[in-house]
Amino acid sequence: MTGFDKVLLATDFSERSENAMQRVKLLATAGVQEVRLLHVLSSTLLDELKHLVSGGVSARLREAMQQKLEEQAGLLKAATNVGVKCSLEIGRPHAVIIQQSEETDSLIVVGAHVNAVRDWLQGSMLERLLGGSQQPMLVVRQPARDPYRRVLVPVDFSPCSAAAVEAAMKLAPQAEITLLHVSALPFESKLRFAGISEAEVTEYRLTCRLEAEREMESFMQRLSPHMQQLASRLEYGNAPEIILEMADREASDLIVMGRYGKSGIGQMLLGSVTEYVATTSDRDIMVVGL
Repeated sequence: MTGFDKVLLATDFSERSENAMQRVKLLATAGVQEVRLLHVLSSTLLDELKHLVSGGVSARLREAMQQKLEEQAGLLKAATNVGVKCSLEIGRPHAVIIQQSEETDSLIVVGAHVNAVRDWLQGSMLERLLGGSQQPMLVVRQPARDPYRRVLVPVDFSPCSAAAVEAAMKLAPQAEITLLHVSALPFESKLRFAGISEAEVTEYRLTCRLEAEREMESFMQRLSPHMQQLASRLEYGNAPEIILEMADREASDLIVMGRYGKSGIGQMLLGSVTEYVATTSDRDIMVVGL
């Protein structure tokens, strides 16, 4: 299985972007052949700058950013021996990143702080990228010292979950990969409120467990033969909380999740489970669609 051929590395030259760049260097061993290094100057902020400082500063700023990009591109090429291009653009950062990733059919790689305030790629910016892009995206939060070794893939048995498993195999072919399904009894608290006995609730929970076991077995059988030996876990409870707890318990260095759930656009995981994990976890996370 080949890896991701093309990577779009969005940078703002911060420490978090340096983490992302170090991760891309490691990904070069997983099949990456071309990296586009992208920096986007916000058109809104440039307009504000023109009103606050003397003329010519915007041009000097663009020149300095272009030079920085070229320096980093040179270092990246020397470290990986893959093709590296650099691009300085002006516009809305998330929109430019999405457009260029789609035009080049690239894996988006971005860096994000751990437990930081909402800023360039924290909170709203990350949410806009997640919500607007159909390309796979890797959000790097931790310093990248080694290839990914322990990967957690939450699944709901949908086609998008199967795509997430495949993406995990591409990105981390040598890692231990665990598939996790979290089941829950719908409206469990309301059932108790309606007078359903604890014994009945326990029986319904057991039914959920048995159904999850059958679905996991069927899901594993539908995967490609080289994926069918992956480890799998079944848990019960609140999906976002269980996923984060499992990532801590298993010392996962990457979480890979599908963008949509069983009912596709109608019941997107994104906006609920995936978005919560992507914006809350301190682990690297990859989000993929179909």
